[in-house]
Amino acid sequence: MYDEYGNLVIPRDFGRFHFGRQELVQIAISVAVLTAAFTIVLSGSSPWYFAFGVAAAVSLTGFLLHEMGHKFVAQRYGAWAEYRMYPMGLFMALIFSFLGFLFAAPGAVYIQGRISKKQNGLISLAGPSTNILFGTTFIILWLAFPSEGTWSAAFNWIGVLSLFLAGFNLIPLGPLDGKKVLAWSPTAWVLAIIVTAIPLAIGYGLI
Repeated sequence: MYDEYGNLVIPRDFGRFHFGRQELVQIAISVAVLTAAFTIVLSGSSPWYFAFGVAAAVSLTGFLLHEMGHKFVAQRYGAWAEYRMYPMGLFMALIFSFLGFLFAAPGAVYIQGRISKKQNGLISLAGPSTNILFGTTFIILWLAFPSEGTWSAAFNWIGVLSLFLAGFNLIPLGPLDGKKVLAWSPTAWVLAIIVTAIPLAIGYGLI
């Protein structure tokens, strides 16, 4: 949290699982905007109710739980961690969605505290790990119910998009999670890439 002068203030419950009031508002705004953006993109080729359902699921599992993975692991290590949205990133997500594609930088979890290189790597890995977990789960559901029509298609969409988000965030460049994971443990980074690529390839029908 910040005081009236813009200075970072570490709360008394530092290191415990908690959410700030401002944080909750910004999470809600980010989820709503991303859901709207995904819905606009997907509705170009799908009924609006299908597009909205998939969009909401991807926003919750692919974005929200990704950020909460970072937050909870950071707090477990005694760090202050709160989500902050990027207003311009959310605005651009909406603009791009009307052009038929989505490129979003909705926000990030800001972390303050003494953490080791390993802890930083594990905090960074926690986000993509949630995408891998849920993405793989939905691909398994898609394989288990291949003839369920709309449900099967929804499982595939959610699984593929969640795994794509994991793969994107594991790119070892710039501020992305992959750079910090690779710096901590090349082995962990390679394993994360493998367990992302296999179910993603299955979902795309490449395997």
